[in-house]
Amino acid sequence: MTTKTTPIIWFKDRESTRQLPPECIADCSGSGDRYDNVKRWVERLNFDGPVDQFKEYLDGHGCWDDEQLKDHYENRIRVLWIWACNCYEFPEQYDYLLLD
Repeated sequence: MTTKTTPIIWFKDRESTRQLPPECIADCSGSGDRYDNVKRWVERLNFDGPVDQFKEYLDGHGCWDDEQLKDHYENRIRVLWIWACNCYEFPEQYDYLLLD
C-alpha cells in the first residue's frame, strides 16, 4: 500500500510562501561542513522550487558553473543552505526568500 502526499508549495512566483523552521536554520548554518544536515532538511521539508529560478538565483552568486547548475537536486540543497545562512546572519531580513 502506498500513500499519496500533497506536495508542499514553497514558492509562488519568486517569493517563498513559508519560513524555514528555527531548527533547520540552526542545523544548516554556521561554521563547518553542513552538507549532510542541509540534505536531510531538504528531504524532511520536501523543499523544492522552480527549476529555472533556482538556477538563475544561484548563478547570480557566481559559485557554480553551468554544468553544476544543471542538477536541480543539488540546487535545492544550495538554495536551502544559502537561505538558512542568511536567516542565521540577518534574521530580520530573511524571514522569506526572494529569488532575485
